Amino acid sequence: MDSDDPPRQAQDGEQRRDRSDGRGPAGGSGDASNDGPRRRTVLRGLGGGVALGAVGTLGATVSTAAGAAFGDGVNLQPSYFCGGDQDLGYDLMAEYPDIETVRIEIEPFDFGEVATTVADAKRWIDEAAAHGLDVIATYHHYPDNGSASAAALQEAAEFWAEHYETLSADTSFTVNMMNEWGNHQVTAGEYADAYNEAIDTVRSETSYSGPIVCDAPGWGQGTYRLADAAEQIDDDDLILSAHVYPSAWNATTGEHLVPEDLDAMDGTSYPCMIGEFGNYANSTGADWSAIVDYASELGWPVVGWAWNGDGSADPMNMASPYWGDDCSADSYTASDYFSVVYGRLGDGGTATDSPTDEPGRPTDEPDTPTPTDEPDTPTPTDEPDTPTDTPAADALVVNDYDGDPAWSSHRNDLGQWCGAGSFENGGGEVEDGALVLEYDNGGWYQEQINRPVTDYSDLVLRVSGADGGEESEVLFDMGGVRTTLADVTDDSVGTSATDVRVDMDGAGIDRSSSALSVRLNFWQGGASTLRIEGVRLE
Repeated sequence: MDSDDPPRQAQDGEQRRDRSDGRGPAGGSGDASNDGPRRRTVLRGLGGGVALGAVGTLGATVSTAAGAAFGDGVNLQPSYFCGGDQDLGYDLMAEYPDIETVRIEIEPFDFGEVATTVADAKRWIDEAAAHGLDVIATYHHYPDNGSASAAALQEAAEFWAEHYETLSADTSFTVNMMNEWGNHQVTAGEYADAYNEAIDTVRSETSYSGPIVCDAPGWGQGTYRLADAAEQIDDDDLILSAHVYPSAWNATTGEHLVPEDLDAMDGTSYPCMIGEFGNYANSTGADWSAIVDYASELGWPVVGWAWNGDGSADPMNMASPYWGDDCSADSYTASDYFSVVYGRLGDGGTATDSPTDEPGRPTDEPDTPTPTDEPDTPTPTDEPDTPTDTPAADALVVNDYDGDPAWSSHRNDLGQWCGAGSFENGGGEVEDGALVLEYDNGGWYQEQINRPVTDYSDLVLRVSGADGGEESEVLFDMGGVRTTLADVTDDSVGTSATDVRVDMDGAGIDRSSSALSVRLNFWQGGASTLRIEGVRLE
């Protein structure tokens, strides 16, 4: 269906805008106790939204904890626009490091309500992975949002049975069974019965063995009902998801959603997330931002609505232009709504991880400045305390943490963006010529390169660790490869500074990419301190 079809967009926009308004309190069983011990699985971090041992786009083994792990992100709703052929704006998205995950809503192809095809949806997923994003793919059928019909949920399961193998042929992703199945009246038992049947279909008729995301009933707002229902579902690999907007209503309490309503989900044995959140301009009731912040404090990933594709009368889209206005755009800028969502991702949009001079944000400094040390023709880095590991004379220094430029400027020696966040010491601290990152099952670090590096064969990290052996606790992400650092190097991190060398070709890194970055994530369960004295290419 073309983007200029007003009836379909209006229907979807009205549903999203009015998901709770006017429905009022409703009865039903399913209240959950908050007295039990918390056994939640922390999902924060770019761990890969796939099952343990899955193979990524370029063949690198993704090492993640069972139950999947992914970071904060944004939603996409491309099905109603441009016949599915639009540029999705992933290049702009890649400039904002707190966007680690994309949740893509896919309208079914077989009802004749959209012009998109399975090939279009596969492209959306594959391109997200190519830009280093984890993917959650969601069946979204607008007439059945909020439906309590078990048949509607079964149709979602049959969609996955028919299309999963095609959609996942080149990219692993997490399956979100169906967007917002269940109304405020559905009981925990009815919800569990419908999901048991649907999950059995997916497990028996596809090869998918990863976690299945289950949206809370009541348009994503029934946290107590979902918590009770989850314990009656015969599958141990679930992720529980709530949706948060100013209109959010909780039928169990008979009041608008409050932060403490998340405790019911958090007290189950399942990992949890916020699958959608956003702010309606003309809607009040729930303190949506406080609820999202509370979810982040609990360690849940939060995924904002929307990057592009919102169909409401006053679209809530982070990227401009809006697809409803322009299908031909091949580049995007941040919209006025951008900061509403981005400010809730990562560390809450603090200066540490969302500086004003971050790529893509307004700044008087050009995105590719001409620094005085001319990084295109770098000079050797002096490291007098390490004569046995002196960099090659023609090394390309990405960052040597010598204070020029300062880490706080969020610029590296290439004049590109750099940053870190979610560590025990915040965004990291430079001490004696080394960036110090203190981690306890959390933290991300990134150095942008933003140029092909085909003239270089090795990435070299000069590092030391408080305990040694930290290479097995760090997730490495570069040029389409995402796995533990230990999997891409024969070197070990010691307690004194040494070079850890990655053969880029041997690791499968795409050295020809013009959007390269080096990213490390620390949500793999370890706790230590890593000191990085330099990053270079040789």
